[in-house]
Amino acid sequence: MIALLAGSVLSAQESDNAAFKKSFLAFHAGPSVPISDFASNNPGNDEAGMAKTGFTIGMNYGYRFNTHFGIEAAAFYNQYTSKKTVMTFDLGDGTESIELSLDNWYLYGLTLGPSLEFSPAKKLSAGLHVQGGVANVRLPAFYLNGEDATKADWGIGPVLQAGINLKIEAGKQVFLFVNGDYQYMRPEFNILDIWTDDTDKGYQKISVLNATAGIGIRF
Repeated sequence: MIALLAGSVLSAQESDNAAFKKSFLAFHAGPSVPISDFASNNPGNDEAGMAKTGFTIGMNYGYRFNTHFGIEAAAFYNQYTSKKTVMTFDLGDGTESIELSLDNWYLYGLTLGPSLEFSPAKKLSAGLHVQGGVANVRLPAFYLNGEDATKADWGIGPVLQAGINLKIEAGKQVFLFVNGDYQYMRPEFNILDIWTDDTDKGYQKISVLNATAGIGIRF
């Protein structure tokens, strides 16, 4: 009898180990919402990014050391259109208005960091992650009344990414992936003034909230 019970326990453990998949890969996309300075179009704010809601595309790979703890890597691409703003100057004998506009923002990057996974319900798991990495960001060209004022430039900087995801099992290996992330970065740029040919270093605080959904596979 004891031998039969021991055999049943060992068989169950082997089944659990076979069902436990250490790796997952997920593809997802959705809206990306600029916040704080990145969303500001206040001419008095030196780090106003004038960015509108855009989109993000991501790919996440995770590896679990055990049922709860692991490491996760992410690759992402974000794009944002921009707002316009009108600045009015008092010239003493009247006023003059100048429209400031810019191209789209583009950025992409890679992050890596620890992750925690737990199962709040059957066929549902939740993951928490905090990651650091690097991003390459395109500073848009700026225009005054439709005329070139500065040239576009690419800048590199560190990126912090933190978030939570849900995995809803849709088969033995396939799952639906729902993800929410906060991203922060502050890349450095060389800003060329077309009218004077002067170049200055500049920075841009970029803070965004991402909400994405997609599909993934465990293996």
